Amino acid sequence: MGQSSSRLQNAVWQMWKKINNVKLSSLGIRWTQLPLNLSKYLFINSKETPGNMTTQLTGNTCYFQTYLFALLCKVGKPIISPDGRSVSLQDPDLLEQATIRIAQFLLTFFIDSDSRIIRPYTNSNFILDFYRYAHSPYYNAFVRYLRYKRVQVPDYEKQYEGITMFYSFVKNLHGYDKFSLVGATSSTPNSKSLQYVQSTDGASRKLARGDYYKYRAANLMFGCNAGAMYGVGSF
Repeated sequence: MGQSSSRLQNAVWQMWKKINNVKLSSLGIRWTQLPLNLSKYLFINSKETPGNMTTQLTGNTCYFQTYLFALLCKVGKPIISPDGRSVSLQDPDLLEQATIRIAQFLLTFFIDSDSRIIRPYTNSNFILDFYRYAHSPYYNAFVRYLRYKRVQVPDYEKQYEGITMFYSFVKNLHGYDKFSLVGATSSTPNSKSLQYVQSTDGASRKLARGDYYKYRAANLMFGCNAGAMYGVGSF
């Protein structure tokens, strides 16, 4: 700690030094499930039981489910209800607009005619893999959601027609300069293999910045204090 650190910063630092020895059971925390105080389907929740969060539709990664939770927090602005028995949203109408727009965006992802955008510009798998969308649970979920909201569903297959037509006219999509395989190449662990952070060394960067996708806090208190230390200037 620096000489300019305050008593509060010193107190946090003392907690930080013991963080790896803190057990959840020693904190007196009791887990309680709180339902969402929602009566309508907003994609982030269950259509059959609006008070429950939606669940992961695929068996591989949970990135999109994490995104939906972040959307709920950022746009819906959840708060604990006064009686402490449910979670209320401060802006459910804005969340509804956002989820409808996201569904429309992902169903027109490859070609945005209004903005004259093609994404991705080159994708060698596009031609072969496009028609697998029919078996995608999220594609069907988006279509059903827009129909439920009585919003026009984009014609997904028009993107295939548009991109193949584009490829037929533009023969050379990319140009590459000469390159060499000389020199050391840096490597990082597979981002899908999560690494647990158990040391204060670089913890703020790993847990509170852009490396969150491959690091996780070893325990609850360590994660909370990593976020706190991120804002301490004299640490």
